[in-house]
Amino acid sequence: MSDDIVFVCTADDCEQGPWEGSHDAMAHCAEFPEHGYTGRPRDEVNEVIPATATRKRDNRNLQHKGHPKGALAQDD
Repeated sequence: MSDDIVFVCTADDCEQGPWEGSHDAMAHCAEFPEHGYTGRPRDEVNEVIPATATRKRDNRNLQHKGHPKGALAQDD
């Protein structure tokens, strides 16, 4: 992600944001069905909310869920 891009809510009456991290914008917009977000150049907005820390997740193939090697499993 570029440091030159921040994320803003695209809903007309929304005063939340802008966010440094897309995951923060996504979390906000997921709470409201009519909201969405998009990236904007940092120099177009003021007072950016710093990104929150994210946890590393295992996004490997769920077909092997529960197997210690996950998607790297050959025969399970």
